[in-house]
Amino acid sequence: MKISDIINNIDSEALALPVFQRGYVWKRRQVKELMNSLYRGYPVGSLLTWTTRTGQVDIRGNTERNSGPIDLLLDGQQRITSLYGLRRGKPPAFFDGDASAFTGLYFNLKTEEFEFLAPARANADPLWVNVTRIFSDRGASLLAELATNPDHAANLSEYMPRVVNLTQVMETDLPIQQITGDDKTTDIVVDIFNRVNSGGTTLSKGDLALARIGARWPAARTEMQQRLNKWKSAGFDASLDWLLRCMNTIITESSELDRLEPERVGRETFQDSLQKTENAVDHLLEAMRSHLCMDIDRVHNSKQAFPVMVKYLVDNGGRFPDQATMARLFHWYISVAIWGRFSGPVETVINQDLLGLASSSPIESLLRNLRLSQGERSVAPENIDLGYTRARFYPMLYVMSRIRDARDWGTGNRLRQHSLGDHTNLELHHIFPKAYLRRNRISGKDANNMGNIAFQTRETNRAIGNKPPAEYMPQVAANWPGVLESQWIPMDPELWQAENYHRFLDERRKLLAKSANEMLAMLRAGEMPLPESPSHIAQRPQVSDATPMEIGIDPDDEAAILSEANRIAAENGFPVGEMAYEVYGKNTEEPIATLDLAWPEGLQTGYTRPVALLIDEDDAVLRVVGNTDFKVFTSLDDFRRYVEEDVLAEGD
Repeated sequence: MKISDIINNIDSEALALPVFQRGYVWKRRQVKELMNSLYRGYPVGSLLTWTTRTGQVDIRGNTERNSGPIDLLLDGQQRITSLYGLRRGKPPAFFDGDASAFTGLYFNLKTEEFEFLAPARANADPLWVNVTRIFSDRGASLLAELATNPDHAANLSEYMPRVVNLTQVMETDLPIQQITGDDKTTDIVVDIFNRVNSGGTTLSKGDLALARIGARWPAARTEMQQRLNKWKSAGFDASLDWLLRCMNTIITESSELDRLEPERVGRETFQDSLQKTENAVDHLLEAMRSHLCMDIDRVHNSKQAFPVMVKYLVDNGGRFPDQATMARLFHWYISVAIWGRFSGPVETVINQDLLGLASSSPIESLLRNLRLSQGERSVAPENIDLGYTRARFYPMLYVMSRIRDARDWGTGNRLRQHSLGDHTNLELHHIFPKAYLRRNRISGKDANNMGNIAFQTRETNRAIGNKPPAEYMPQVAANWPGVLESQWIPMDPELWQAENYHRFLDERRKLLAKSANEMLAMLRAGEMPLPESPSHIAQRPQVSDATPMEIGIDPDDEAAILSEANRIAAENGFPVGEMAYEVYGKNTEEPIATLDLAWPEGLQTGYTRPVALLIDEDDAVLRVVGNTDFKVFTSLDDFRRYVEEDVLAEGD
């Protein structure tokens, strides 16, 4: 059937989606690839439909349909939805997803490229033409416009065949396989749907499970997504699979999602488990935020442990019975994260722990399972000898800094009142600035070692800037006695010199490991760590010879530059960038470079190129990153100019 006829059938409601189909998930890259293939006459696969009657199955969309035969699209939703959006300029009635994936696609008449562009940039060059515009009148208005343009009329004979070729995309025939017959019940078709989609990566296990559940409860996916959106807005980003796994531990007391079978799981059971899971996750997140200061997504690096904790809470009325139980469960949660208990076969490990929960001493059984799999382990200095961006122990450092009374080096204030993520609050601070280490021929990999990471407020981070520790630490110690020790800094001034950097790391990692073991032992004993007494942190003396730290942007001050770049982005309505963003090459498991600050989706998501700042980086790294999709800036002025003259100008 021609693509144009398929689109007309959607408008006439002769073709629709069953509710057990997931939403639209394609990205712009996939839409571009589809159009490139169709334009060049390449095959794009067949469709699979189910011919049934209205009323026999729940259908996506809000319109009321008359009784009669209808074709339901089982395989090909992403392709057809994309093409419908490009042809009509709007999504179909059954749409559920991000319409920006197919909005604003342009075709270049000269290069025959497809690209998503902001309207201002496209309008600046008449050879970039909107694909939807061409489809709407088969290119007639465009060709008439070009014919009257003296700059392009001479090349009209070159452009016309390309416009015609593009319009012919809608006349492409797509093979359709049909499932028919009165014996094809919803359950049989769902099974066919699962088998068709299980061979590739198009559907996750959660999607396949929801395909079964959605046949009985059409609103299931929407209800679940609402919960995920709520947690994401609160700083906890989880997936549909994750939520289903949490629910599954309640429904089937197992982690295998394929056990969520409609004949075993009624609508009421599913709804009840969703509500119980929501209550349990809310309680866990609030307790972790309140007692461990785990208030950002990045520190939850063992989300696979949540199904076990959710099941425990549900079995115990949805609440912790006392502080000791909560502390011991948090000890387990942090321990499975740092020792990687869930890095293997997740379903097997969860099932082992679910069996432990069924014992008379559930928390002790969880801890015993941990010991059996990981052994009796304590944190050693070498465990912290890792790059902080990939270290399992990074969340533990964050928690320790928040609950073990770490102090800001510019004010002496507790870091407990702050959170990392908002660029106006806590920031990662390299104790030995990276630029300083580079000048002393110490690699970027060593500079990002977790032993070189502390947390500071934005103002303090900027005030310290690229000053060497031997320069700023004596001043900090004089202004605020005890604050360096509060962040586990070795106090031997000899270790603050660049030539002793690796000795400094060794000594600080020892201090960090000691504090980590003390915190874990306290939790294991059922005690919740409280902020230490402030008595060891002296108040700032009334009279001091120390000079107050000044705040300003030095052109060589990396921390200040990155902070100012985030301010520029936020001030103009763009998201702040990701610090220490790792870039991977094709088919590589190790990062090829770490970007100081990055917008991997562009400042205007989907419209502009990925953007990154690399400050005072060597030429070899710049060459590597230059071969990626990132537009790289090495100075704040260049970045500001790009925002003002390119991005903002395009949006006007």
